Amino acid sequence: MKRTHVAGLVLALGLGLVTLCATADVAFAQSEEEVAEGEEGDQAAKKEAGPSTLKTVGAYALGFVGVGMLLVAATKTFGGLSYPAARLSLVNILRTQPNQAELVALNMKESFGEAIGSAMKTAAMAGSTDPKVIASATAPTYDATGQAIVARWKAVLGKGKLGLMAAGGGVVLGLTNGGFPVGPFLLALVAVGCFARVFLHKMNVENTLVRARAEVLPEVERALASGRYVFPPRPQ
Repeated sequence: MKRTHVAGLVLALGLGLVTLCATADVAFAQSEEEVAEGEEGDQAAKKEAGPSTLKTVGAYALGFVGVGMLLVAATKTFGGLSYPAARLSLVNILRTQPNQAELVALNMKESFGEAIGSAMKTAAMAGSTDPKVIASATAPTYDATGQAIVARWKAVLGKGKLGLMAAGGGVVLGLTNGGFPVGPFLLALVAVGCFARVFLHKMNVENTLVRARAEVLPEVERALASGRYVFPPRPQ
């Protein structure tokens, strides 16, 4: 009986040791797996924390697109004379060569000159030197052409707003990439400058249209009524 009891005790101790070793091995293996997973997670976190090439390219792309759109709009604001110089030149030609003044005015696109040229062309079709007939043709034509010019500049400004939004989106995307996006920010500043240029030019066009209606259009009507303007021959 003692031998049997001792043998059972030894067997129990052996099984206990085997179970303990197996448990320790499993725990050790799990610990190693957790450490490995932790290291991989740290590496992934580091990768995620670093700048993303895709975001960087996207931020610059949006910035360049926005600047490109606004540069196209801004180039339309350059060229041509200032209003005082253009008004003086046009009035002088109206008083000496009204027919030449019409051609000059029509070539002053997207400005008060275009409205003046259209008014002269419409009044010339009436073929009358009566001031009332001339005024009934020049004023409505000038106003309609002026409104069309303002509408075109509003459309240009609307496209400029899209460019401004694109450049701003580039800055926002760069900020989400970690750090301050110097390049996209500079591009956004250029876009803002171009947008301001277009906006101020549009306001100037509206202002000069009002001024020219009071300062230049009466000269047109006097030139047509005085007989200095050679009316085109009427169709037979």
